[in-house]
Amino acid sequence: MERIRLAIICHFSSLLIREQLKLFSSDQYQYKDFGLWNVNIINELKGREDIELHVIAPHPGMRHATQEFQMDGVTYHFFRKELPAPWAGWEYRFFPQSKRGYPRNRRYVKRFIREIKPDLVNLIGAENPYYSTAALDIMDIPIILHCQTVYANPDRKKSTSGIDSRRWETELKLFHHIPYIACTGRMYYDLIKGYEPNAIIFPRKWPGSKFPDIKDVAKKYDFVYFARMLNKNKGFDNAIEAVAIALRKHPEIKILAVGSWDGDREILEKRMEELGLKDKLEIHPSFPEYTDMLQYVKQARYALLPIKMDVLSGTILEAMRMGMPVVTCRTSGTPSLNKERETVLISDIGDNEALAANMLRLYEEDGLAAKLRDNAAQYIREKDELNAHNVEEMVAQYKAVIAHYREGKPIPNELLYNTEENIDYRKQ
Repeated sequence: MERIRLAIICHFSSLLIREQLKLFSSDQYQYKDFGLWNVNIINELKGREDIELHVIAPHPGMRHATQEFQMDGVTYHFFRKELPAPWAGWEYRFFPQSKRGYPRNRRYVKRFIREIKPDLVNLIGAENPYYSTAALDIMDIPIILHCQTVYANPDRKKSTSGIDSRRWETELKLFHHIPYIACTGRMYYDLIKGYEPNAIIFPRKWPGSKFPDIKDVAKKYDFVYFARMLNKNKGFDNAIEAVAIALRKHPEIKILAVGSWDGDREILEKRMEELGLKDKLEIHPSFPEYTDMLQYVKQARYALLPIKMDVLSGTILEAMRMGMPVVTCRTSGTPSLNKERETVLISDIGDNEALAANMLRLYEEDGLAAKLRDNAAQYIREKDELNAHNVEEMVAQYKAVIAHYREGKPIPNELLYNTEENIDYRKQ
C-alpha cells in the first residue's frame, strides 16, 4: 500500500495540545479551545496505514518561535502566532500590516514544508491569512484547500460592520493559486467558481467525532445565544432585537449569551442599553474548554441562533445534539434541516419580528418543543449514518489529487462536487 505523506496546515487549540506546548502563563494569554473540527480530522487520520500525518499550525503564547513533537503517531510542527510582549506591541506600532507577522509565519511554514517533503498539502481555512498566505509559496507540491467558509462573499458587506480587505484578498489569491478545492454548500461552490472557473471542486467530507456527554441540568434560562464571537457577523444584532420584542409580551423570559466581544461591542452594548436589556440579557465570556461551554449553555431550554453567513452552522447542530430546539434564520443551507420533517424554526435574515415570533411559539405552544426535539434527534441519526464514510472519501480525494497532479489521471466523477445534489435554498 502506497503511503501518503500528508501535511495539514490549519489552526486549532485543545487542552491536550496546550499541555504539550511550552507556553507563557495564562496571566499573559487567555487560552481556549478553538478549531476543534481540525482536531477531529487529525484524530480520524492518525494511525492509518496509508497516511503519514504532519500538522503545521500557529499557536498563541508560545515561548519559542517553533516547537515540534510527536504524539499518537502524528508529527506536530507549531510556530508562534505572534511575537511576545513587548515586541508584539512595537511591531504593531511601527510596521504596516504587510510587514507584520505574515512574512515571518511564511518563513516558518516554508521551512517545515522543505523538511517534511510531503506528497500533498491540505490547507484548511483560506480566510485566515496569518497562516494561509504560506500556501502561496508552495509551487511544486499538490495542494487541496478545504474551505471552512468563503470570506469573499458580497453578502458579507450587507451583514457585517466591516470587511477585512487582507482576508478577502488573500482568499482570492489562494483560489487562483490552488486548483483543488473542497467546500460545503452550493453557495460556496458558486462563489468559488465565479472567482476561479477552472477550480476543481470536491464536496468537503469532514470527519466528525463522538459528541461529548453533556449532562442535563436544571434549567435557569429560556433561550441561549452562543458563538465564538458576539458580533453582527454571527447575528447577535438580530438576536438582541428579537429578544427585546419577545420580552414585551413575556418580560419573565430569561436570556443567556455566551461568547467573546470584538470590534462590534460598543455598538451592540449601546443598542442593548437603548432596548432596556442591560439587566435582562446575561452575558458570559467564552470558556477555555469546549465541553465546559456546552455544559453551561445546557442550562437553557432553547437555542436562539440567527446565523447570517454560514451555509449551515455547526452551532445549530451542537444545540440539536443537546436536545435544544433551535430558532434560526434562512440561509443557503438551513432549510435542508427541514427537508424531511421540521427540526428547527426558520425566519428570514433581518426579519426580527418573525424571529421573535418563533421564539414565542417555542415558549407558548404546548408540544412544539418536544416535536422539534424528536425530529432533530432523528435528523442527527440519519446524518451520522450518511457521514460514516466521510474519512474514506476524504482520503480517496487525496489520492485522486495526487494522481491527477503527477500523472494527469482524470478525477473520478463520483468524487467531484455534484451540483444537482446540492441546493442553494435562498433561490427556492
